[in-house]
Amino acid sequence: MSTRKISISQLRKGMFIHELDISWMKSPFLRHRRKIGSNNDIALLKKAGVKQLTIDLSRGDDLQTSTPESIEAPVIEENRVSEHEQQPEKEIPAPKATETKSKLTEELKIAKVLQSKIGKLVNQLASLVKDGQPISAQSITPVINEALESITRNDQALLTMLHLQRQDLKLSDHGFGVFAVTLPLALKLECSEEEINELGMAALLHDTGWARLPMHLFGKKKAYTTSEMTLIQQHPAIVENVLNKSADFPERVKLIVKQHHELGDGSGYPGKLKGDAVHKLTEILQVADAYDELMHGLMDKPGMLPSNALKKIYQAARSGQYSEVVVSAMIHVMGIFPLTSAIELSNGEKALVIEIDKQKPLLPRIQIVYQANGEASKEEKIIDLANQAEGEDIKIIKVIDPINDKDDPLNLLRVESV
Repeated sequence: MSTRKISISQLRKGMFIHELDISWMKSPFLRHRRKIGSNNDIALLKKAGVKQLTIDLSRGDDLQTSTPESIEAPVIEENRVSEHEQQPEKEIPAPKATETKSKLTEELKIAKVLQSKIGKLVNQLASLVKDGQPISAQSITPVINEALESITRNDQALLTMLHLQRQDLKLSDHGFGVFAVTLPLALKLECSEEEINELGMAALLHDTGWARLPMHLFGKKKAYTTSEMTLIQQHPAIVENVLNKSADFPERVKLIVKQHHELGDGSGYPGKLKGDAVHKLTEILQVADAYDELMHGLMDKPGMLPSNALKKIYQAARSGQYSEVVVSAMIHVMGIFPLTSAIELSNGEKALVIEIDKQKPLLPRIQIVYQANGEASKEEKIIDLANQAEGEDIKIIKVIDPINDKDDPLNLLRVESV
């Protein structure tokens, strides 16, 4: 990859941003890495305080190749304030959702293909780990970039795929699930691009050591014996040993993989580490891993509703097992009612959560599945609880369990495909 550092005054349409000199949270865009499509983009970056940036010459224009059209004056003019009339910097409003997000239905098609690609990659990595063969970090980076681009277009598509019911308990599905949670969580916590890349690698690799263990123990759903527990606790070390043979893996990736089952109160394994001995990036992967395991029943207990998994992780954080900061960010990413949650409404209807409004987490977009009389909805009826028609005041009264035949007699609330 060929890059060049430039000043904001040199930025033009057609250039591809690789890195900015401000944090992700201060950026007007969800992702730093993006192609400049208009002079308005440049003006927003100036307003956000960008002074210098790095452009990727392999994915966009260089200084010499900028077109005359790209050097027009920005659409948004900068405020001219004299040194004697300095005013506090105004906060730039975030772009409207319609400007920055593709429709969820469109992005789900891409996410479905990406999920398959990620699953195949996890299987390939597990096969290499099983045979003790070295792994190339470069083979993982492209899929991380693809996932980040999907999150840029719509940050709920990959999370929707994560929440679908699984027919089988596969290592590849778990790898995808943890990966799909880790990236948006890392973005929310303002991790650097290097840290996000390392977390993405660790998420895909963290449980591949299971490939050398008896797979009937994966998702056993009942208590492990002492000998079984001793056996499964070997899986982080199995991956670590393979990564030590792999020349281009960052040391932090190895550390995150090694520590991903450590807990802040010292009750984890293999080192029973406590507090600051657990790396900050590991704390992110821990929470993502726990969420997927709890929801899909991948260890010694049956699966549970997404909302219950969040509640259990929150309680564990209060007792010191997980970082409360990370868990708080996790709840923000997932929403009060995570995607695909089955809910009962104040009007007696039952519905599925299909999209979350991060600004109004109690008021998601929902699809009605059961009418108030208990019959299946005869037509597609979607309600945006945050933008109801005048006179309507429909509320969510509870989350329901689609496994319960009484709550879901026609088996319509279990989401298995999109």
